Amino acid sequence: MADTITAQLNRILNDYSDEVKDVARKDAKEAAREAAKDLRSSSPKKTGEYASGWSSKQLDADTAVVYNRKAPGLTHLLEKGHLIRNKKGTYGRAPAHPHIAPVAERMEQEFINKVERDLS
Repeated sequence: MADTITAQLNRILNDYSDEVKDVARKDAKEAAREAAKDLRSSSPKKTGEYASGWSSKQLDADTAVVYNRKAPGLTHLLEKGHLIRNKKGTYGRAPAHPHIAPVAERMEQEFINKVERDLS
């Protein structure tokens, strides 16, 4: 009797776990797409190439990533600022343009809200 109840509970928990994983995967993919869209509109636009380079992709079943395919090395420099150098040395500092962190924080909260809403 106890074995059948335990088996039934394990089956129910496994089914629920699979449902949670499926919902989280779907919502992560949507959140990554939304983040890329937001970054395209909020990124610095000197020439427009950097801003238009934002994209998202699904790395594996559990991971969605947002990245800049046109200028991947520029993201950190623009977000944090950097020294300006020439052949004679450094002569100043480029200002930071924080545009990734606000989108990441907002998307994190939206992802959590979406998962909670979809599971209820």
